[in-house]
Amino acid sequence: MENLTNDVITILQYLLPGFVSAWVFYSLTSYPKPSQFERVVQALIFTIFIQAIVVVVEFSVRWLCATYEITGVPDKFGLVGSVVTAILLGVAFAGFANNDLLHKCLRRCLITRETSYLRNGLVPFYRTLLLLSYT
Repeated sequence: MENLTNDVITILQYLLPGFVSAWVFYSLTSYPKPSQFERVVQALIFTIFIQAIVVVVEFSVRWLCATYEITGVPDKFGLVGSVVTAILLGVAFAGFANNDLLHKCLRRCLITRETSYLRNGLVPFYRTLLLLSYT
């Protein structure tokens, strides 16, 4: 039983940055929160991105420290570095979703006609609002 508890704690520590990133994303956007299963899947996806970013940052820091002979910098950033990366990633994805940045680039490349907005009926209103704000 104790081994099962340790495994659950290890899995939760591994998924924690993904859940934090999803929480930040849904806190800053108007998207409806998905079911519990979908939240776990999204946490896994965010965790993959976060772990990849943390590995690249750790490698870059080690390379910079070796190149410029800097000492006293830790080799591993651990859970704190992962959570900070998760918060930044959640804010970045929320910014992409709220400002339609990713879909705008994909529409220019003629890959999709979709928008990041929940209702397509709001898109003409939003574009009119943007035109009025720039004039």
